Formats: sequence, structure tokens, C-alpha cells
Amino acid sequence: MKDALILFTRVPIPGQTKTRLMPFLTGEECARLHACFVKDIYEKAKQVDADIFVFFTPKDEKKLLQQVLDNETVCLPQFGDDLGERMKNAIGIVLRMGYEKVILIGTDIPQIHPETLKNAFDNLGGKDIVIHPTFDGGYYLIGMKKEYDSIWKIERYGTNTVIYDTLQHMRNEKLSTAVGQMYYDVDDKGDLYHLYEDIEKGAICNCPITIDYLELGLKGKLDKNYE
Repeated sequence: MKDALILFTRVPIPGQTKTRLMPFLTGEECARLHACFVKDIYEKAKQVDADIFVFFTPKDEKKLLQQVLDNETVCLPQFGDDLGERMKNAIGIVLRMGYEKVILIGTDIPQIHPETLKNAFDNLGGKDIVIHPTFDGGYYLIGMKKEYDSIWKIERYGTNTVIYDTLQHMRNEKLSTAVGQMYYDVDDKGDLYHLYEDIEKGAICNCPITIDYLELGLKGKLDKNYE
């Protein structure tokens, strides 16, 4: 296998994941929602012709993560001082295993489609880097064929200039870049309503586990607060 796909995620532990959705959702509900996201993106990743690696945090919760996925999943702990360093280290580890193309994606984009991932690998074939932005100024996917240090040197991750700063580093290094489809990530209450509305309108149908939870487990809360 020449290609590798990294799923980059937190382990869905109550009170430690999707915390920006609290207190609208309880810690348990946040964790269950995140578990749905992880399961859906994992099923879509399996439709791509690439080996799958899951890099997770916190580092001592591998067994819990494998309960969400399966015991055969290759799960490795994240390490590094900030988000950029953790992503850089994850990609570097997999590239040094001998893979030609490595793509890393987050797990809070339930509307992502397998074709988006396949296209990202195709685009990476002719470029140094592929990157897919989010509407809030970040990115949910980045891929490369060799390691680069400078592109991760962002002053602060989690701001609305991360994609701009990263692209500027790429331009400074004269790296050819493919910019892919933009999606919104689900971080806060407004994002969750956006996702729920898209599902209700039929605009999103490729995350069945998440859809079931929103329509069966959270529908009353979402409908009540939306009125």
C-alpha cells in the first residue's frame, strides 16, 4: 500500500471532548456525539484505497478508542507541545514507514464524503501539499509526500487565521499546493444546529451513525431549543 490516511482525534470521554457544546449538551452526550463522528469517518476511510492509522489523545485511553472502532485498528498516541507539532509528528511517523502519500484528517466533519478523500490523494499526486479549509479559518485535512517543518509554525492554533498562515508558509517555501473542498466543522451549538438543519433538509446523508443519534437521541433537545 502506497497511501496512508491518518484519523486525528480525541478519545470520546465525557467532559473531555466537544466541550464547547457544553452545557447545551451534557458531557455524556458530547462524548457519544463525538463517538458517532469517529465511527462515521472511520467507515468512510475504509472506502479509500489507503492504510488507516488513528492518532489519539489522551495517550492512556487506547482501549476505550478501540471499543469505539475495533481491536484491529492501528491506534497510536499523539505527542507534541501543540496541535501543529502533534500533526507534524503523526505525519512524520507514517511517512517514515515508507508510505508515498500521507493525508491527515480531523474527525469533527461528519459531512465529509469518501470521494473528497479520494480526490485529495489524487490531487496530492501532482502537488507537494494538499489542504482543505474549514469555514472558521482552520483546516480539516492536510497531506504531503515528505516532511516539512516550517508549515507547522503557527503562533496559535484555533484562530481564524490558521489556514492563511499555513498557506503563507507554503508560499514562502515555494511548495505547490492543492486547496480542496471547504466544509464546516462541528465545534459549538451553532455548528450543531447547522448540521441538524442540513440533515433534516436531506443535504447530508453520508453519516448514518451521527444522523441516527441526532434524530433519535438529541432530536427533542434540538427541536425544543430551535423553536
